[in-house]
Amino acid sequence: MAHFVKLTQASPSGYTEEDSEILFNLDTVISVEPVGDQTMIQTRWGRMTVSEDLDTILNLANADRGGFKAPQLDSFTRINEESLSL
Repeated sequence: MAHFVKLTQASPSGYTEEDSEILFNLDTVISVEPVGDQTMIQTRWGRMTVSEDLDTILNLANADRGGFKAPQLDSFTRINEESLSL
């Protein structure tokens, strides 16, 4: 199932009246990086600038999880079987 959040697509010119709300599928995200007071989201197919900051996007992404957190991975951390059990 796709994981959608509602974000505000920032217009290239920076004018608020041109911004539009979109449903964004987080399953396609490769990276999310701050760019000034906006955020650049790189997906499998391209990139998009949104008005929300990193913390807001993270809060929206975690809002529908019912308090459950997915194991966080990085190049130094491995998941053991216990953390994967439901």
